[in-house]
Amino acid sequence: MWLAFWKRVVKVFLGKASMVEFNPVIFDGWKMATGTQVPWHEGGGNQRSCGFADCDTRLAQLIASKKIRLTQFQSQSVDLEVAALKWRHYFVYWTASEASQIRTSDDRNFVELGVCDGLTAWYAADARIQQRCDGQFYLYDAWAGMRADLLTNSEKASEGSYAYLNLENTQHNLAFIGADDFVYNKGFLPESFATCPNPATVAWLHIDLNSALPTIASLNFFWDRMLTGGLVLFDDFAWPGYEDTRRQIEAWSDQRGIGILHLPTGQALISKREPL
Repeated sequence: MWLAFWKRVVKVFLGKASMVEFNPVIFDGWKMATGTQVPWHEGGGNQRSCGFADCDTRLAQLIASKKIRLTQFQSQSVDLEVAALKWRHYFVYWTASEASQIRTSDDRNFVELGVCDGLTAWYAADARIQQRCDGQFYLYDAWAGMRADLLTNSEKASEGSYAYLNLENTQHNLAFIGADDFVYNKGFLPESFATCPNPATVAWLHIDLNSALPTIASLNFFWDRMLTGGLVLFDDFAWPGYEDTRRQIEAWSDQRGIGILHLPTGQALISKREPL
């Protein structure tokens, strides 16, 4: 009772900003601490409409039972590593849910570039299922170490990264989602576009390539295929070490008059709007 009283007194004299120190941290992860209500908590609202909380819980149970293998995390606390990514995965799930409801085409195909163990695709695929989304989910990855010729000078240190990945493990993980619409395209981008089956239209595009050159080449390849209202979610936009990717995405967007929503997770979002 007395704490509530003094909160009201401080708020009256100092304003809302003064309340930060009194409010508990509700979520802390991925270099972010949130003191406001988060959407996946009971009463948050959005989890009832898009199912993120249920999807996240189901994945956590599969990780705990060691049925899903996430080789990208080197520590023993894989469950804690994934739990810290809730805001990242919430944005994945929310954008995928929105794109699943686009009405400009019956084929609302999804594309992910840079699939790794299938962690991000898990959330997007579940959103597709919940929204009864038509179309297919195209997954592109080399499932091999990064090549030097596809890296800028500032990215050369990443040469050989992700050599531990393999397609079979990703397929094993995503089999638990219960979807039958995955199209696995193995090969280095952008050259694999010439040999892989590609969608004619795209509603949702997720780019997580950790390199600027394939990112822009992929944007150029898919942009004209994006449906009106389609969403492009970038994973590597504002994180240290990926400045080349951010600058090239910004230049690409500026040339087309497209606004970028920079998210606090380091992700970024653009939308394919109606032509002027």
